[in-house]
Amino acid sequence: MSAKLAALSATLVLAAGLAAAQDVGQSLISEDRIELDVLRRAIEQQPQREMLRMRLSDCVAAALEHNADIRVAAIEPFKSDADVLGAQGEFDPLLQASGVYNRSSRSADQQVLVFGGINSIESYNTALSAGVGGKLHTGTQYSLTFNLNKNENTFGGLIEEFDAFLNATISQPLLRGFGMKVNTVRIEMARNLRDMTQAQWELSILNTVGDVVRSYWDLVGAMENLKVLQSALDNAERLLDVNEKRRDLGYAADIEVVQAKAGVAMRQSDVIAGRAQILNANNLLLERLGRQTNPEYARVQIFPIDRPNPEDASLFDPATYEESESASVAKALERRPEMRMSDIEIANAELERLSARNAMMPQLDLSGSYGRGGRDHFLRETFQGARRGEDNAYSIGIIGSVPLGNRTARGAYERAKHELHQSGLRREQTRQQLALNVRLSAQSVVTNQFLIESNLQTERLQQANVAAEEKRLNLGASTPWQVLQIQEDLTAAQTQVVQAEVAYEQALVDLQVAEGTLLDNLGIEVEAPDTEAPIGYWRSIEPEWSQFRPRWK
Repeated sequence: MSAKLAALSATLVLAAGLAAAQDVGQSLISEDRIELDVLRRAIEQQPQREMLRMRLSDCVAAALEHNADIRVAAIEPFKSDADVLGAQGEFDPLLQASGVYNRSSRSADQQVLVFGGINSIESYNTALSAGVGGKLHTGTQYSLTFNLNKNENTFGGLIEEFDAFLNATISQPLLRGFGMKVNTVRIEMARNLRDMTQAQWELSILNTVGDVVRSYWDLVGAMENLKVLQSALDNAERLLDVNEKRRDLGYAADIEVVQAKAGVAMRQSDVIAGRAQILNANNLLLERLGRQTNPEYARVQIFPIDRPNPEDASLFDPATYEESESASVAKALERRPEMRMSDIEIANAELERLSARNAMMPQLDLSGSYGRGGRDHFLRETFQGARRGEDNAYSIGIIGSVPLGNRTARGAYERAKHELHQSGLRREQTRQQLALNVRLSAQSVVTNQFLIESNLQTERLQQANVAAEEKRLNLGASTPWQVLQIQEDLTAAQTQVVQAEVAYEQALVDLQVAEGTLLDNLGIEVEAPDTEAPIGYWRSIEPEWSQFRPRWK
């Protein structure tokens, strides 16, 4: 009997404990603890911007006009033009002129005083000199100088005496520094570098346009993803409405309403995050369109019109994968600017080797000069005497030198030789990298095509699962929590479809960039910037007068 009383007592205690726990649980799962209005207001208070509808081609055109990277890279060819002009200046003639007037007076020494009766010696001298000289493309150095002096001194009775002399000098290297090829190395290298900056500019355009297109598809993906999240929110709100009605009819407990309400709150948070993703993608695209230089894009929301088209196989056909991949690799080796840049690097390395090879040779220069002049008390007769060659001189000679050991020149040649070899290896390395980029991009295109189809099938399956689970909920065989889980799986599947479609378009962009055909496929013609006329000669030697103006505070 006592045992029965003890069991009954234990049962009563357990029942009291369960009742207390149920009261605590009811307070914890109260639906009032989940406030949806705050998140709803956050969704409704998202910043509104002016909507600007743009196609992909519109965005590309805007970037070509306003993008800062393209505008900066476009200046490099002009700088290279200046380098070419500077290299050509090595063969500019130099005109020199001078004029000096000198007067001196000094006391005569004892001998002049005793024998000449002169107390002081005075002299007046005017010296004029003019000449032109320079270097020819063959290495020939030349100069032509004219000197005219007028002298008056005590010994000549302070009578004017003119002295004029015209002299021509020429020096021709026979070994080191001989030939047009060697002497125009700097010009050829500058021209090659100009072509390289042109290729770099084209590469900058290619990469920038590729970034713009990728950003465009990122924005498309963010907007499509928001549609998926909004649909998930609508489903969660519909489930909440169903469970509230079921509870009012006595078919559902409060916990089921709380679960449905928690699902709505979670979906609202996802929508807020999705809108933030759109804002970030929009800002990145605007920056690449050149928002800083175009006030029109200051605060707008771009609405992308174009949508992914996985059915289009015109750019790459997976059905003929091997042939398509080989064709893409061939396009890359022909079209990518890096191959031209590698060829230019090899050409300049060969010029460096040629110059270093010539610098090892001994110096052997043939030189000669000839001059004629005249002297008289009258300037006209002085010129006549110079014309007749009353005073004349000429010289001819050979100048040679051989550095013993010649290690400096030999070291420079060895370095140039290895630079040439290294340039060839870099070209092969570039070739392999371009081919690898094409193959990786082509594989990504095919992979994302398969993922799109696979995710579409998963989406259809999850849609069927959601419909079936909601029917089970209506029959009382399921719970809102299970329905929310199935809906979450559907949202994940739909998100993966969007991501796969965007990834496919971006993989196509990567492939076209790797091929170097993106600009052509978009109808963009890259033309070399017009060469600017350099500063004029007379303007270049004119002083900058503004620097002499006083600055009054």
